Amino acid sequence: MSNYYAQAVSREDMRQLAYLIRKKFGYLDIWSIPVELLLDKMCVEFEDFSYEIIPDDEWDNPSAHADTDVLSGTIRIRESVYLRACNGLGRDRMTIAHEIAHFILICLTDVKLYRSSGKPVPSYQDPEWQAKCLAGELMVPYHKLIKLKNPTAAIIEIFCGVSSDAANYQLKYLRR
Repeated sequence: MSNYYAQAVSREDMRQLAYLIRKKFGYLDIWSIPVELLLDKMCVEFEDFSYEIIPDDEWDNPSAHADTDVLSGTIRIRESVYLRACNGLGRDRMTIAHEIAHFILICLTDVKLYRSSGKPVPSYQDPEWQAKCLAGELMVPYHKLIKLKNPTAAIIEIFCGVSSDAANYQLKYLRR
């Protein structure tokens, strides 16, 4: 359970935000966002944003592949994760997108975080769900997907450069 909960945000809100992010960074017309280039573009666009690639043997958080320090605006990424993302591995690309989503939601939008009282939090108020949702919407562009006649998870996986799990997850929400 998280020590925090966030202001409520809907999937539709996340979808609109993902569209605006793609538009701002020039990725509106492409299927697969090069997350490593998006990180560099964000460094130029947002003076309070940075990222670090940490060698695996210096990584100090064995339960995470990447993390975001919202106070400093820094995303830290394990070197092996970054390299696999650069080589197109969907899971690692999504890991980086997830951390980008944390930064955007907490540092750039008006989504507020609150200390948790220990009670269960609905998914739409869970900061982890929110980052997962925004990352999914960012990596699998709804505005392009709805134009396909009968998209499949395999098509999404190939077009968007995401894992099979991510493709299936996003497809489930396309059909709702």
